[in-house]
Amino acid sequence: MHQPSSDRHSAAAQERRPTPAAAAPSPIPVEAVEAVAPPAVAAFERAYVVPRRPVVLRQLAGDWPARRRWSLDYLHDQFGTAAVRTFRTDDGRIAMQSPTGAVQGTMRLGEFIALLRTGSPSCYLTSRLAELPAALRADVRPPAYCADAGWQNGNLWIGAAGTVAPLHRDLADNLHVVIEGRKRIMLVAPQLSAHVYPNPLYDPFPNGCRSNIEAPDFTAFPKLRGVQALVAELAAGDAIYIPRRWWHHVRTMEPSISVNFWWARGARSALLVAADRLKRLRGINR
Repeated sequence: MHQPSSDRHSAAAQERRPTPAAAAPSPIPVEAVEAVAPPAVAAFERAYVVPRRPVVLRQLAGDWPARRRWSLDYLHDQFGTAAVRTFRTDDGRIAMQSPTGAVQGTMRLGEFIALLRTGSPSCYLTSRLAELPAALRADVRPPAYCADAGWQNGNLWIGAAGTVAPLHRDLADNLHVVIEGRKRIMLVAPQLSAHVYPNPLYDPFPNGCRSNIEAPDFTAFPKLRGVQALVAELAAGDAIYIPRRWWHHVRTMEPSISVNFWWARGARSALLVAADRLKRLRGINR
């Protein structure tokens, strides 16, 4: 369905194809997420969206203009003056030490890339696609799986190797697409929510949790012993479907540029609009 747009990117994708994720050492039992070539829209809806089943879509973005063009040099030269939003990181992990959740900042894209090149930036770029220049947005294509959804949102993510988004969940379905670099994503099913110790609704990070699935403390959080996780490694061009309410932990394995698309249909669209308004009223960043 989707093919890489150049021999260079096709060869690179083969060279950088991750080793089987299930073999990665973990103190929590893990199983690899199913990986497939991108199916037709109806087949995707039937096999994955309806049963809320995660899946990796190999080379979904293989023929996107962003795969041909985007690099740190390109983004710096073409869009360096664009305003972007960032989250502060402590030792690579998104900091959740604010009354409003993540510690948010703003800067120019060129400034952020200069920080990234130092090798130890103290922030993670996470900007809404809708707020970025139209020419940049034109290089990515909202996937057909969500293009007609009544509610949509999306972000650009750029981070250094070692950047971590801790375990959290979203109310919307999500497609996370790696343009350059490599990411490792761990997932926990909604049915196991009690085992990861969710934050209360009044917490500044209400869709997060208190436990660390990557380095679990079984003494402080004994229910973690009952968790069976899924894990996927994404190379450039790959995407993962994360169904709504599935917990996910994201580690950037090498400097990466990614985009994601959240979406909802029907009555769930109204729920997402209401949730966004509530977050704004509470001043929550994440």
